[in-house]
Amino acid sequence: MKKLLDIQIDEIGTFLERPNRFISHIRLDSGEEIIAHVHDTGRLTELLIPGSKVMIRRAKMDGKRKTQWDLIASITEDDQCVLINASFQRRIADKILNDESISPFGKCEKVKAEVKYGKSRLDYLIEKDNKNIWLESKGVSLSRNRRATFPASPSTRACKHLQELMCIKENGERAGVILLIFRESDIFEPMWEVDKKFSKLFYEAMDKGIEIYPIQIVLNKKGELFYSDKKILIEENKGDTK
Repeated sequence: MKKLLDIQIDEIGTFLERPNRFISHIRLDSGEEIIAHVHDTGRLTELLIPGSKVMIRRAKMDGKRKTQWDLIASITEDDQCVLINASFQRRIADKILNDESISPFGKCEKVKAEVKYGKSRLDYLIEKDNKNIWLESKGVSLSRNRRATFPASPSTRACKHLQELMCIKENGERAGVILLIFRESDIFEPMWEVDKKFSKLFYEAMDKGIEIYPIQIVLNKKGELFYSDKKILIEENKGDTK
């Protein structure tokens, strides 16, 4: 494994509730109840379970900030630390893509973030051997029986990205998706029962040559976040069998 980041962790508390998608109520070991910002609009019901342990940090306060804490990760029953703070995803992807020893693309001339394509913006444009590789990055926090799955809720945006990548591929350039898997998994599969359109597009994109790279990410209770070279397989297309 290779360390990517050190994330500040100030407390491990007990999750109480999430009254809306932006905030969570957490009890500290001292008994104090605090409110922490949730930087992930996903449902996260499989991770934010009343009574479960969560990792939090004190926030840098400014004039617009209302909460003094940030929710960073959930600790599962089997003691895995699962990152659920989407603000770190860009930094993680940047670290991987700019390190030729772990990047799925090896050594590249340039890695540009947030690049305009048509009327949209894609996460990355990589220049390798004087050719372009267009790339999207997705964070995956849900895993059931070591099967990582995405999306956790219907995602029009994710569908649009796949369609854009297929257009790029049809125009003769490389295109791909890196999947940052935040819970230990062996296989990745799209979640048919949640977003049938995305799931169909995912396999259509693969058939058309879109490159898919599932990458295992490991976080410990110290806040040390690692890249793992473990290979995660992609489930073959069995269609909507749910």
